[in-house]
Amino acid sequence: MGASSLFAIVLGLSAGASAGRGDDAKAQASAADRVAAENASAAEEEVEGDMEPVDPAEQRPQKMPPPRPSSRAATADTWVALGPSPTQSAQVAVPPDNEVTGAIHAIAAHPSNASILYIGAVNGGIWKTTDATAARPTWTPQTDNLPSQSIGAIAFDPTDATNQTLIAGIGRFSNFAQRGDDELGVYRTTNGGASWTLHGGSTLLGQKIIAVAARGATLFAASTTGGLYRSTNTGASFALASGTGGLPTGGIFDLVGNRANVNQLYVAVRGSAPKVLRSDDGGATWNDVTAGIANLSSATGAIRLAVGPSNVVYAAIVNSNIIAGVVRSTNLGATWTAMDVPAIHPGAQGNVNTSIAADPSNANLVYLGGDRITASPFTGNTVRGDASLAAGSQFAIIHGSGAGGTSPHADSRAMAFDANGNLLESDDGGIYRRSTPATTGTWSSVIGNLAVTEVHDLDHDKVTNVIMIGTQDNGTHMQQAAANPRWTMINGGDGGDAAIDDDTLGIAGSYRYISSQNSGGFRRAQYNAANAFVSNLSLPTIGDPQFVTPLELNVTTPTRLLIGGTNAIYESTNITTGTPTFTSLGTPGANRNAMAYGAADNPDAAYVGKNAAVFRRQGASFVATTALPSGAAAVTDVAMDPNNSQRVFAIDDNQVFRSTDGGTTWQDVTGNLGTISAQDFRTIEYIPSAFGDGVALGTRSGVYYAAVNSSSWSLLGSGLPDVLVFDLRYIAASGQLIAGTLGRGVWRLNVVTDRIFANGFQ
Repeated sequence: MGASSLFAIVLGLSAGASAGRGDDAKAQASAADRVAAENASAAEEEVEGDMEPVDPAEQRPQKMPPPRPSSRAATADTWVALGPSPTQSAQVAVPPDNEVTGAIHAIAAHPSNASILYIGAVNGGIWKTTDATAARPTWTPQTDNLPSQSIGAIAFDPTDATNQTLIAGIGRFSNFAQRGDDELGVYRTTNGGASWTLHGGSTLLGQKIIAVAARGATLFAASTTGGLYRSTNTGASFALASGTGGLPTGGIFDLVGNRANVNQLYVAVRGSAPKVLRSDDGGATWNDVTAGIANLSSATGAIRLAVGPSNVVYAAIVNSNIIAGVVRSTNLGATWTAMDVPAIHPGAQGNVNTSIAADPSNANLVYLGGDRITASPFTGNTVRGDASLAAGSQFAIIHGSGAGGTSPHADSRAMAFDANGNLLESDDGGIYRRSTPATTGTWSSVIGNLAVTEVHDLDHDKVTNVIMIGTQDNGTHMQQAAANPRWTMINGGDGGDAAIDDDTLGIAGSYRYISSQNSGGFRRAQYNAANAFVSNLSLPTIGDPQFVTPLELNVTTPTRLLIGGTNAIYESTNITTGTPTFTSLGTPGANRNAMAYGAADNPDAAYVGKNAAVFRRQGASFVATTALPSGAAAVTDVAMDPNNSQRVFAIDDNQVFRSTDGGTTWQDVTGNLGTISAQDFRTIEYIPSAFGDGVALGTRSGVYYAAVNSSSWSLLGSGLPDVLVFDLRYIAASGQLIAGTLGRGVWRLNVVTDRIFANGFQ
């Protein structure tokens, strides 16, 4: 789960059997039922506290990205969205389709119209729907062409009686090592999302905004590190409010307003002695109301606040990633009363995955979401607290048996009430609605056509013409058919690398290599030409797996497979047999995705990136190539010419390097990228062509292209959101480039190479 537990399932579903699931309730069996029905092998293991460590590349100083240029390819070359929108048969218990899409960190529910709803996806931008109460809402992306899709907060401005003004904060909160887009400040709209304006400038650049508030010309942006920032001129400028007006310095845990009093705000401040404060004058001055809140210490990693009716305030305290206290005040924080402490963090992910909402009509009720439950299928852990009950009996679950057998996805992030009094909850799987939350009720999906999946790996099956992806916290998915935007989950937990051998079995089918986090449940799944599951074979494990363990099939001989461990490289030369084996080739191991294996002129050729160096295969081991040019950082990917093993490219987060002699010498070919693209280069793909070879580069600003002998780059295609592209795959037979984005799903571009070069890429 959300980097917290594994539920690995393998399903034998043909494209025909998967279609029309919404029309056949009997097809909506639980994951466990479907495993039994398909007689597929399953692997389940519980892994606690396995959220991937923060990527060091995410700690570099941030900068304002340059504007994206217009595409230099012909206008007909347009990226096409492939989904998932959404994925069904996933790791939730939400009938009829058990849908997921991706992590949603923030919710803004219209105060008087339950049909209007906004969400902020972790890396998928802002979306709006005007039919949120429909069985399958229609959502519209709001920020695809804005420079950052990493949304940490969103809220209405209660002083706008027309409810057209909202503010959203930008921040990276992905459980996938906090990877994401540039942290640039806040977005604001005054026309219901028809347009958004970026505010914050250099003051908010690099600040991780976890909460926001708007009160007319006064805007607030709460940063986890920098403190509380305030603008009194509608965002024209921001100043640090922390350290003034009685507000201490320090990062912010949370900021909330009182819906009954627009001038009243509460803030929770980080530090060795965390504090909770209240403002009664719109944030000009602050009163410390921390006294009486127990369990605050240097171990406190999160405080979540909620304001209910009659000025009731709730605070949930998380220490060392596990909830340590829930307190309630009925007098504006003058005194606090401790409530029971529910067990909502068995996965120890409370710093990120804690949500809270106060019931808008009952001052005694509060709702909390944590990371997951302790047993398969490891769905969400949500509870209702009732302060009127005796201690020891105040909290009850509102998932599973407490919700008619229904449960949302794991790893809760936000809660809010819609205008109809239903509870909305968002998590690493999407957004869900709990009917009649104060009593009995069930969970239903509000996902509709949302397409915010964090895709970190992908591959294409030419036999069935479908794509398989590895995703953050939502397992491994595959297309049911090439034209169907509704995908299906074939493996749970956190998705591993995706690799498909569509040559060995010829037109009869393919082998698909599937795993979860830390290489859990690693196996070879066989599918036939109709995309129907045939069989599984468990594969040997390695001793030093990574959170996402990279796999690389040999380009010329797919019976061979490389695995990149933390400290070693492993090779199988019989991966398609009934008893595959792996041999260690020794150090150095591999960075995420940074492996290339096999070429027409040398099937043994291989390159891996480890730390800031590139290694090439020499016999049965790997040796370092010449050092990369000055300034090189951790290598994020390598790409080899499939016909010439001496030509290889390597990238770090903001540079591109080329060698034409197998790494004996390297040239920096970053060229003009710094003036046309954001940094964070994640994937590079070699594109052979009779008109001249090229390479495609995935960045935070989309996909860029250059000829192999050039350092002049241009934006490739049009229509792709301004989003971090994490993996690329070129399909030579069809001339298509597939992009996996970390927050906006999968996209396809027809790469007409003669047209590209005719438009000046040479």
